[in-house]
Amino acid sequence: MSQSFHLFQLQKVDSLIDQSEARINEINALLQQDSRLQAANTLLVEKQEILKRSQSQLKKIEFEVASKRAKLEQSEENLYSGRIRVPKELQDLQNEVASLKRIISSLEDQQLEAMLQVEADQAESEQALTAFHTVEGKVSMDQAALRGEMQSITTGTERLAIERKLLVQQISDSTMLLYEKLRKSRRGIAVAEVTDESCSACGAFITPADRQVARSPHGIFFCPSCGRVIYGG
Repeated sequence: MSQSFHLFQLQKVDSLIDQSEARINEINALLQQDSRLQAANTLLVEKQEILKRSQSQLKKIEFEVASKRAKLEQSEENLYSGRIRVPKELQDLQNEVASLKRIISSLEDQQLEAMLQVEADQAESEQALTAFHTVEGKVSMDQAALRGEMQSITTGTERLAIERKLLVQQISDSTMLLYEKLRKSRRGIAVAEVTDESCSACGAFITPADRQVARSPHGIFFCPSCGRVIYGG
């Protein structure tokens, strides 16, 4: 077989290896940078913090209501005990009882609103938790699939490495040096084939005479445009 044939086979193997390595890098990036779970967790933490604040506000109002009710009970007890006989003191106490009742009524309205807010925040927190678990399960499944794909690709790459080693043994050292140099300067593609009378890499027209040279088992023919090795088939 000609050197161009072995180079063409080597090029196909190297291209497959390049594709495999690129996909492995892509998979690693997907595994390390999956933002779905982070976004779901951020939302969950946000909703939980909102719930904590509304619960804290409700407890604050409940404490204030309890405090005012205790004060009201004490004031009413003093008012109706008969111990206070001075009219001015009785009037002040009546005013205090009326004021406390108005304050308690207002606080109870606030308490109701706070309770409704806690219920709404609790529902949103539970929804965020459910969404987090859903995303967590989806991410886990997706990552398991990606790891399985990566393992399969790695196994295939190992087989390709063995095939490559056998091909390299059939190519002279000087030709390999030329091949590697072209690979570096031509974005990984050192060998092209003739497709529709043209170079498959750059599209340059290959004359019938040049195509005949490219098919020869002797020597190596280079594309007159891009300089890649041309395999004529």
